[in-house]
Amino acid sequence: MKERDMIARLRDLRRRREERAQEEVTVRRAAANQAAREVQQAAAAVTEHLQRTVNAEDAAFNALVGQPVNAASLHRLQGRFEAAARKTGQLREGEKMAGDLEKRRNVELSAVRNEHRASIKAVTKLDRLSEQLAKRDACRRQALAELSEEEERGQPRSSTER
Repeated sequence: MKERDMIARLRDLRRRREERAQEEVTVRRAAANQAAREVQQAAAAVTEHLQRTVNAEDAAFNALVGQPVNAASLHRLQGRFEAAARKTGQLREGEKMAGDLEKRRNVELSAVRNEHRASIKAVTKLDRLSEQLAKRDACRRQALAELSEEEERGQPRSSTER
């Protein structure tokens, strides 16, 4: 196998590897974007829950104003507020987990981007090498053509041959 053919095959292999790396970047970017959306949704869920909780507390306390309050009513209210606090904790934990997932996805995306850059660099090097070989071969072919042309015309090669 000629050097040029071998380099061409290697370039094709590396180009396919670069295409697979590009596909992986696309997949990882989509995963990172999805994780970012999930973080936003989790944050919005926490905010919405807190707003509903505040509104419910205000309504509950406003309902008690000006009325006699017994211990059972206070315990019910306390139970509702504790349940809301637990729900808030769960939502915040979900938000934290979504943030951690987003960080992992971004790290993965960064890694596959680096791999993609390296594969592009490898393909570029082989493209340059292939171009250099093609130029060198073109120069050789031109020199051979000129030599053949001179021989056909019957011109002497040097002045000492006469």
